[in-house]
Amino acid sequence: MSDPDSVQSDSVQPDIAVTVIGGYLGAGKTTLVNHILRTADERIAVLVNDFGDINIDEELIASQDGDTISLANGCICCSLVDGFSAALATITALDPIPERLVIESSGVADPATVAAYGHGPGLTLDATVVVVDAETIRKKSTDVYVGDTVI
Repeated sequence: MSDPDSVQSDSVQPDIAVTVIGGYLGAGKTTLVNHILRTADERIAVLVNDFGDINIDEELIASQDGDTISLANGCICCSLVDGFSAALATITALDPIPERLVIESSGVADPATVAAYGHGPGLTLDATVVVVDAETIRKKSTDVYVGDTVI
């Protein structure tokens, strides 16, 4: 009979904690992502689901190759040019895997829809954070064209 204390368990990789950051255009999402990356004490991957260039602070970037940016602190940032599912597959296949995935959703995306992906294989939704520009939220929320999106 074997000693239960000497039984080796299969090494199961922990799920990647997923944090979704949403908010209307100009609310401060990228500023928050840059702050998280600057102060990170864990390996982080960032997916940016937005229009235009990935706006990561220059001093954080170690190298850039196409739609992927390697950061000085060992983190990685990817654009979703090839699609959200493909980007998630790339992140979950990294070795070593990141401890956290931060997804900066587009300023016009529904953060709840993006957060649903945080329940995928190898992922655990940790938080959904919605950033709001306190100075403009009231005016933007009543705008006939974008009010529903802002809210």
